[in-house]
Amino acid sequence: MAKFKEHIRRRLLAAAPRITAMAVAVLSLCVVSSALITTVNTVQVQDSDGMVCTVMTAVTHHEDLLELAGMEMEENDSTSMEKAEDGTLVLSLQRAFPVDVTADGKQYQADISEGTVKDVLERTGIVLGENDYTTPKLNVPVEQGMAVQVHRVTYEDHVETETVPFETEYRDETEGAQGKYTHEVLLSSGKDGKTNVTYRQKFIDGVYDSTQVVNREVIEEAVPKVYRRYKTNAVSPLQPPEGITVVNNVPSSYSTVYTMKATGYSSRGGRGASGLGLYYGTFACDPTLIPYGTKVYITSEDGRFVYGWAIATDTGAFIHTNRMQVDLYYETYAESAANGVKTVKVYIP
Repeated sequence: MAKFKEHIRRRLLAAAPRITAMAVAVLSLCVVSSALITTVNTVQVQDSDGMVCTVMTAVTHHEDLLELAGMEMEENDSTSMEKAEDGTLVLSLQRAFPVDVTADGKQYQADISEGTVKDVLERTGIVLGENDYTTPKLNVPVEQGMAVQVHRVTYEDHVETETVPFETEYRDETEGAQGKYTHEVLLSSGKDGKTNVTYRQKFIDGVYDSTQVVNREVIEEAVPKVYRRYKTNAVSPLQPPEGITVVNNVPSSYSTVYTMKATGYSSRGGRGASGLGLYYGTFACDPTLIPYGTKVYITSEDGRFVYGWAIATDTGAFIHTNRMQVDLYYETYAESAANGVKTVKVYIP
């Protein structure tokens, strides 16, 4: 029995190198098989023309995959690779297609498989100006059947001199003031201004599109018309002749003063016998005594009635019976009647 055990031991020792070599070989085969399994991919190759082919390979280079699938990539074609949810790789071959471009009245064509409208223009050599644009826009991805239109934009400027109407301003002094009449007196006449306006006309492909104002340059400033609004007991709004003031209802300078009878009248007519207008501050008289156009100051002696500065513009029917009479103009008959007959002093500068 001992001899048998010794025999078995010696046989195992002699066979150990071969067993070890065999184990190493099996292990190596397992590693290689595992590597092959992990590096071989299922690739679905799709041609945009409709052809589809599936290959099992460890190759990943696009052109090699196309060759395995029996497909050939041509000029301007493009490829892209993505992984499906099941782990399959999908290689897409996009065939180039023509895109028509219209620019400057000419037709162009670019073969392209990917990119944007901007890439199409680069391939046709078309250059956009600063204001030019395209439809579709430059950043729109290309697609089959697309047509691109290049729009040339130009501008033309022209200058027009325009009138700027003057404004009317009022210097209101009526708040808290006393007086029966509210008058407006012209302090300064208005004057229109002038402005050079630059208009810019926009043309798209030579066709008028729109106009906008791009600049205004004032040549002459407008001067406002200014009125003074005030209250007073004087009926007339007329101002004294230059250099004359009125103190206590007496002008600072006058050549003649008449004591006269004053009546009141109104008229729908716009002009008196002199051809001059009829308005607050005009009166009728004997023109041989007070010539037409003469400006006088009219007030009662006690100052309770003040007609104010007035201009002779009309002739009264009373001149044949009483030359020392004036007929004062009012805007309404009721007002003329309410003022009645008075004795007044007429100061002539």
